[in-house]
Amino acid sequence: MSDAVPTLELSRCEACHHRYVPTDGPCPKCGAARAQPYPVPDAGRVVAVTELAYPAPGWPAPHRLALLEVADGVRLLGVIDGPAPPVGAPVRVRLDGATYRVRADEASPSERGEGESPRARRRGPSFEPPR
Repeated sequence: MSDAVPTLELSRCEACHHRYVPTDGPCPKCGAARAQPYPVPDAGRVVAVTELAYPAPGWPAPHRLALLEVADGVRLLGVIDGPAPPVGAPVRVRLDGATYRVRADEASPSERGEGESPRARRRGPSFEPPR
């Protein structure tokens, strides 16, 4: 039996230290070509949720998507497995091929490490809409 903690892999630009979801291209902030992969916990919080009644061919209906914030403030879009969690809910994320899969986090609050990251607990957008 393994005690390994489930993780995701993010990228950190060697030039500007920007953290982001791994891509085949350059850093989305500065354009540098070199990035280092690094592991982060598979936990995140829901920032937004949507449900598509008529998704693209090949996807089941309804197709539920969630915008998540994971470690270091990195945001990614994932397909929800099961019912849609509310905004602010803790979730677990796994990479399935090229698709991030999201499911509700059933762990107790102490196992989730609540209280460790004020940024992860923030609810709602982190910006002011234009007036």
